[in-house]
Amino acid sequence: MTPLQKNADLLEKFAENAVEWGEREFRPIFPDLVDHLIQDIYGFAYRRVEIEIGVRHLISLGILAAMGDCTNQLRFQLRTGLNLGLTEKQIKEVFIQVAVFAGNARAINAAQIFDDVLKAQAKGVNQSNMVAQ
Repeated sequence: MTPLQKNADLLEKFAENAVEWGEREFRPIFPDLVDHLIQDIYGFAYRRVEIEIGVRHLISLGILAAMGDCTNQLRFQLRTGLNLGLTEKQIKEVFIQVAVFAGNARAINAAQIFDDVLKAQAKGVNQSNMVAQ
């Protein structure tokens, strides 16, 4: 059983059909690396109970936005945040923190990526499993 399959319950909360897509599109890229990443992220970090999953996800969004150069991951995680029930306002507040601590350019880039995600969602584009567009 692959880490994608072992963590199916959590992955499906993040994105519909995530396991199927991951096995077909993501894992073949570099199976050992993907298995390691999935186990670390979804088998370890997101399963911890000390911080509620929505709060943990807001932290993750802040980190990705602050790092910059993580467009594909940020896009995926922004969609995931919405799937987990985070509100648009909550996610936008992350960008305020990013602006203060990591810089305006990083915050603006993240906000623009989020705007793209929201526009695609409004158009009914199924983006639930796409890491990259």
